[in-house]
Amino acid sequence: MAALARRGGLASFRRPSQDEDLDQAIFSLRRGWLAKAHRPGDATLKSPCEGDVARLPDGAKVPFGYERELGMDLLEKRMPLCYPVPHGWQSVRVLCRSGQAALSCLLHLVARRALPDDGSSLKPLKLLHAGRYFETDSLLELWPRQVFELTGPEEPQVDVLVGEPVHCDGQFGLSDPSSLPGVRRALLLDTTLTGPVLDLPAWLARVEGSFVAVFRSGLKLDQAGLELANAGIVQLFVREGAGSSAVAEGEKLKEIRALTGSGLTLDEMAALSAPWFLDPAYFNQYTRRVFANNAALAHAIGTDSALFESRCHPSLISPEAVAPFCAIRLRCGAASDHARLLRRVEAEIARRRLKLDKGGSFGFRSDRYELIEPDPKAGKPFLRVALGYRGGPNRDGIIDLFHELSALPSLA
Repeated sequence: MAALARRGGLASFRRPSQDEDLDQAIFSLRRGWLAKAHRPGDATLKSPCEGDVARLPDGAKVPFGYERELGMDLLEKRMPLCYPVPHGWQSVRVLCRSGQAALSCLLHLVARRALPDDGSSLKPLKLLHAGRYFETDSLLELWPRQVFELTGPEEPQVDVLVGEPVHCDGQFGLSDPSSLPGVRRALLLDTTLTGPVLDLPAWLARVEGSFVAVFRSGLKLDQAGLELANAGIVQLFVREGAGSSAVAEGEKLKEIRALTGSGLTLDEMAALSAPWFLDPAYFNQYTRRVFANNAALAHAIGTDSALFESRCHPSLISPEAVAPFCAIRLRCGAASDHARLLRRVEAEIARRRLKLDKGGSFGFRSDRYELIEPDPKAGKPFLRVALGYRGGPNRDGIIDLFHELSALPSLA
């Protein structure tokens, strides 16, 4: 029995009511940890005296001056790094306050690195966004065209490529690096959806320049579902012999982080000092289960459903592709039809006594769903179903529900 428990086999014996017990245990653990983690911030003024030191929950000392300039070396230097460092490259980690803050700071750094040495004006940098995340589009639109000139994939080369290996706008797609333009200056890769799963050598093959950054939101998959604090995780790669170093570029990024207020607060840093944060082995173990559960749901729906569109999950496009949720969209139907789908799903959840909570999911610890209704100009609605880490009979019941729905010719 003990061996079965270690392999996760006991999940199939869990009673549905035990999911509520697990939620309560998680919230209790979270409250206890955050109460301990917030003590340093509670005891520290925002304008400390010279030489003041704060202590993290594990007793580690943090020199504490102006909070905007708070150093995060204790977390940033945790080893090993998230992604292996290829031969011929150097790498360091930098933390920011969110994934979007990380991208914003990186764009500032890329623009700064492109300034001519002779003091002349910066020529517009051609930038391609190979992805669909709407907030990335919105952030890029904020930049003046004198700095970044947004372009399409038809260009043979671009100065900057912002890539998403897996992307979703209501249906999933994959970015094939070999079909994208060459990169003269900087490659910025967003791995929020894919976590540790990244074919970095394939992307590096497109880079002629010396600067690459892999970044992601550290709230989604990195915190074991506890959602302790928002964070952005950046791993910089700098080609050896390029006239700079990863350490030097990391320091420049930290300067930008401080100037823009994009760093972690003392509270956030203390909360994220949990020993498993930035532990690659734990990260891989947690995401592997989340990805497998959602792939199982996707394959139960399949690609030939008369009711649902065919790309609800990237594993239906490529067996190696991963994502922490499914995007389920009707083949034919307006917003009102997706509202009918939502009502049908909710009725079945109640009838089958499933635990599928309505709402967004950052931690992916348990099973959730929500109807995404974008602006009509931005796309069609879809049902976002995120199966969490747990598995067991509740997961199987949800998979059965959507498998049966996928076999219907219509919602009528």
